[in-house]
This record gives sequence, C-alpha cells and structure tokens, in this order.
Amino acid sequence: MLYIPATMALSKNYKIILLALSVFSLFCTQSISALEWENYTSFAEVRNLRTIDDTLYIATAGGLIVVSANDAEPKALQKLDGLGTSNISDIIKDADGDKWISGFGRLIKWSDNSFEQFLFFDNINNELFQLHTLKDDNNIIWIGSSLGLVLFSKVNDGGQIEDSYTLFGDLNPNSSVNDILLRNDTIWIATSDGVAFANYSNPSLLKSPSNWTTISNRNFAVLDNNEFQKIVQFGTSLYGLNKNGLYNISVDNFGDVTLTEVLFLTTASLESVTIHGDTLIVMGENFRTGLLYYVLDDSFIFVTALGSMIPTTDLIFDNKHWIGTNADGVVTLEDTVVTDFELGGLPHNNVSDIAVDSKGIVYGGFDVVSFAYSNGSYWTDFNFTLGQDATVTMVDSLDQIWMGTWGNGVWMYNGDSVVNYDEQNSTLLGNDDDAPNGLRWVYITGMDTDGRYVYLTSYRAENKYPIAIADIENLNSPTGWDSIGVSHGLSNTFLTSLDYDNGKVAVSTESDGIYVCSVGVNPFVDEKICWHLTRENSRLLSNSVGDIAYSPDGELWVGTNFGLSRFDLGVSDFEREIFVFRDVILPDELSSDITSLEFDSRGNLWIGTQNGLALRNPDDDSVEVFTTFNSGLASDFIKNITFDNFTGNIYVATDKGFSVISSLQGKPVFEVENVVAFPNPYVINSASDVLKFNFGLEAEVAIFSAVGEHIISMSANLSWDGKNDKGTNVASGVYLFIVKDANGNLGKGKILLVRN
Repeated sequence: MLYIPATMALSKNYKIILLALSVFSLFCTQSISALEWENYTSFAEVRNLRTIDDTLYIATAGGLIVVSANDAEPKALQKLDGLGTSNISDIIKDADGDKWISGFGRLIKWSDNSFEQFLFFDNINNELFQLHTLKDDNNIIWIGSSLGLVLFSKVNDGGQIEDSYTLFGDLNPNSSVNDILLRNDTIWIATSDGVAFANYSNPSLLKSPSNWTTISNRNFAVLDNNEFQKIVQFGTSLYGLNKNGLYNISVDNFGDVTLTEVLFLTTASLESVTIHGDTLIVMGENFRTGLLYYVLDDSFIFVTALGSMIPTTDLIFDNKHWIGTNADGVVTLEDTVVTDFELGGLPHNNVSDIAVDSKGIVYGGFDVVSFAYSNGSYWTDFNFTLGQDATVTMVDSLDQIWMGTWGNGVWMYNGDSVVNYDEQNSTLLGNDDDAPNGLRWVYITGMDTDGRYVYLTSYRAENKYPIAIADIENLNSPTGWDSIGVSHGLSNTFLTSLDYDNGKVAVSTESDGIYVCSVGVNPFVDEKICWHLTRENSRLLSNSVGDIAYSPDGELWVGTNFGLSRFDLGVSDFEREIFVFRDVILPDELSSDITSLEFDSRGNLWIGTQNGLALRNPDDDSVEVFTTFNSGLASDFIKNITFDNFTGNIYVATDKGFSVISSLQGKPVFEVENVVAFPNPYVINSASDVLKFNFGLEAEVAIFSAVGEHIISMSANLSWDGKNDKGTNVASGVYLFIVKDANGNLGKGKILLVRN
C-alpha cells in the first residue's frame, strides 16, 4: 500500500529538455488524459539510500520511499504524485535546501512541497533516457546518465542543460555514467566501459576526448571487466569498483596511474562500495549469498551473509544499518540480525498478467516470483512452487483463479487450495523442442473460458494437440479433459494466445497466422474442426501474431507485428472457406507491433504495443494513444490488458508495474432498467463537464426535454456535453433519457441540468 504525505502540495510544471550533439530546451505543458489512472509498482529494486536532515530516502525502480526517524510506515512518492516517473535512481539536497531527484527521463526539483520536472529527451533516438546519479556543484548539477555525462544549470533560464559529454578518451562513445566523484578540480566518472577523469575547472574542455585520462582493460591488464559501478574517496585514497573487483587508484604528480586490486577473503561478484566515517563497506554476492565486508586499515572483516538477497547500497540511519538490495527491498542489520523493512508495493515490476475476482481481489503474474494476490493493502506470494515465470492468469465462472506458467503447467486456486495440472493429470503436455527434457516443460501461453469449459494453449505439445480443454465440474478425472490438435486441422505450431466466443476458439501463432476452431456447445461431444487463416489466404496483415480478441458482437480482431486486422463477418464464410481480414489504420505514433488486445463490455478496443496503449472507440473509429509521456501509464511496454467485468476498470500489465484505468462509465450495471446518469444534478461550469451513463453494454441513448422534445440521440459509449443534435447548448432544466440495449429492452430516467 502506498502512503502519501497528506500535506504534500503538488504543483506540476513541465519542461522538455532535448539531449543530442546539440542541446536545446523547449517549454511546454504536458497533456494529461481525462482518464483516471492509478499505478502499482514494486519497490524491491533499490538503487540508492540517502539521508537528508532527519529523513531516509529510498530510491527504487518503483518510486521514492520516504522514512522519517522512528516512523514505522514508509511513504511512497511516484509518477502520479508529481514526479512524472516511478523509476527513481537518486536524490540529493543542495545548499539552498532544494532536493533534486533523478529517474527515467526526468530531473525533478522538489522545493517548497512542490515538484518541477525537467524532461531529458534524446533527440537522435526520439526517446527519454535514464538518469543514474547526481552530484551538486554550487549552481550546477553533474548528472550521470545512460547516454553519458550531463551538465545542468540550476539558475540559467530557471534550469537547463548547459552541455553534454559522450566522448571520454578511448572509452566507447555514449558509455553509461554510473557514478561521479568531484575531487578538488578533477571530475571522476565510473562508466560502463571503464573509469575516466579530467580537470573540470573549464567544463567546455571536457568535450575533447584527449582531455580525459582513462582506466580500462585496454591499458591495465589487471582488469577483465570494464563495467564500473562506483568511484569513491576513502581517506586520501581512491577506489573504483566493478563486478569483478575493488581497485585502489593512485595518480602521481606526472599524471601516471597505478591500479592495484584489493584482494578479498572469498570470491564475490561485487555490487557496491560505500563510506561510513572511517570505514569502507564493500557489498557483493557469492553464489546467491549476499556478503558485506568492513574494510578498515587494509584489514577485512566479514560482517554477515544476507542469504539470497544481493545488497546494492547501505547507510546508517536511526541507529540502524540499512541495506538496499537489488530484488528484495530494504533490510536492517543489528548485531548480525537481518530484519526485513516492509515497503509494500508489488513483488516484482515485470508484470505478465492481471486477473480480478468478484470480491475485488487482484491476482498478478510476475517475473521470477510467479503469482501473488492483494486485497488492497499488501501483496502476498503464493506459498507453493509454481515453476518458472508466470505467463497468463484468469478468473473462471466459479471465481477460481487459473495461473499459467512457463514450464510447470497451470495452477488452479479455489480460495482454499491449489491444484497443479500438467502432463501427469491433464491433456496439457510438454513440448518437443528438446526431447526428452522438453516433454516435462509445459508452457501455457493462453487461456479463456465459456463458463463451463476452460481452453488452454500448451506450447508445441509433443503429441501435436496443443489446445487442452478442461471441464470445470470434472477437473480431477481423466474424463474431464480433452484436446484439439492435428486430427481437427490444427497444426502443432508456436501458439501465442487464445480467445473464445460463441462456440469458437481462436488461437494465434508466432509465424503461422491463426487458427479458428469450432467446438460447439459441448466440446467433449460436438464435432471439433479448425480452419487455418493466414496472410496468403485471408489478407491477414502478417502471420506473426501477438494477440487476438473477439469483440462483444463476435468479430475477431488480430494484433500482428505489422498492425491490426479485423475479420470481416459480412464477407467471410467458414463453410465455403472464404476468409477476409480488413486492415485497421492506427495512428503513426503507435507501434505496429501489437502485444495485447482487450475489449471492454461496450465494445471499446484497448490495444497494447511496445511503445504505448491505445483506445479505439467503435462508434466513430477514433483512436486515442496513451504513453508515459502524456498519461498516467506506468510503462510504454504493454504486456497484457484485462477488463474487470465487475467494476469496469482496465488493468494494464507492463514491464514496470501495472496501471489501473477507472471505468469509463462508473461501476457498470448490465440490466438496462437499472441504468443511471451521472453526475446528477449535471452542473456545467465548463466544456469539460460531461454526463455519462453507467450501462455496461452497448446501447443507444435518447435525451428529451421535459415536454417530450427530442434533444439528441447517441451511443451509451459517448458522453453528453449538454448540447442538442445541432450543437447548441440546451438550457438548465429537467431532461428525460431512454436507454435501449441490443435486445430492445428499455431503461429510463431523469436528469437535472444546471448551467452556470
């Protein structure tokens, strides 16, 4: 659960800063969609721990955590709280008392309880980039980034980039700058391709590669790894750290460099080095066992092992030793006793899929930790071994949770117990890519249900029957399972997703188009037959298909690596094997590589891609694009999209957590006689004030005056703006509405309109 300070006043001022070989700044206001967004992220990956005044700040991949001394409850600041990003790397405080925060594509100034964002944009690749570390230097800030070193002025024009540096001696151009040390008149940087240093009294001279002295395996044979994470000063000595070692760096009066490796008591993959007074602390990993060493007067003291946790940063705060880890959040260390410090948040940021049951419990599939669930406060991992990474998840008609894995079949959870279905007790089978080892590797790529039966895809099933069918009422009997395969016309190909509608199961493939299989009312009894639809025989945009989805009216939509195709029901005929797809034009700014498709109950199509999310309105074919730049989206890489039938909310799974978009029609109702208009009274103060209807399905709405004069007719998908069908504002007063659903059923109500 995220705890936000109630006194935080957030002012959002946005600037765009473009970084290329020539750098310039541009002022603009960020456009925020009218949709209501919430973001849920993981705080498990800790980048930095900083103490400012009497407060601990924890920079994580999921947000900035604020911990006051003796305060047991952390507070989280994230993208929608004014930071503009939840992917945070560092925080510092300058001499003026302002705090500066770095993250993905943003430098944020935190002053007087408000935030000002400076966006860092790579004009060459047309994308934001990651900032790693900050060093305050009077009126400027030195910034280490994924594209090199940046010099930022805090005072010129209210804050702007003064220069950028990408060439450091003989190091690879655009090396990532991971750490910065300012020492006298010399700037030291630890980069992804070695260490470099130069005199920075005249910053313009840093543009010349020849002014940098470098340390890499090109000139020091002792180095077998050039990726340096840290550069620190300990007493009068300098130390550089990479994965393979800690190195003492000395420079004589002639500028000659001597590099000496510091030898440890055991071999470790080193992660970080920090200074605590007269003590140097080195953190590392040894066979998945986290290690901490104190280094004092050239002697090494083994402090503690952290089990599977890998430490990345540490400090002393509130009389405790705090340790940040790369995947397990924060722990405290007292007399070798390690204690978890609860940060809340997701178990992992890489979310594969989301499902929500009728009680509002959210189930998530995650990279590494597989599956977990939340009742709204904290996430709880399932305490059983699910296998490898999570793939897809689903709620069936009995409110049971189905959880597909990459290698261990599917798990079904009924609220009390879990059952694993794989090659031992179902028609799900392992793949034949690596026989005999692969035969036990049951990889689930898609699932859906018609209410009674569950359909699951088994990746390259070794018996060439890759669609398994399960009877929900007879799961634990061999007679409760069936399959679809080659004898029905289905190839044992690389299946990527599955969707069901009205007696038909459609599956997509990596490179072989799609298959549509008729399964009837009872797939255990009725004839099963499959048709193969490809680019060659149906005008499908591409045979490489990422996802498929049936619309509420039974039309099949296909997301490919080349764009979106719609199956033309008016022309196609399965009996005559006439198959026709139509191309659907999407905005140019949206990637053509589609990863996910989901219809809500009103027929709106949500489209996920590798560079954003889109919403297609069926009434006017308009498409609105959402990215991290113009909306509350957690990440532009969309993994999966889920429509929650119970609330009308949209869940968007990404590689940086998941986003929730509040229902477009409020909490939906599905009986037309229960439909209401909201807000009611409908008060119009500006053009942004609109009226909506909470019917969850497709319907037509007609609005009349109190005396029966027709005002306007429209789709329930659209909002009313208080105008008649001629575009003229209507007067304040009482209005009547009638809602007609697809079956001709009618609902009605009244609206009190007040125009200010």
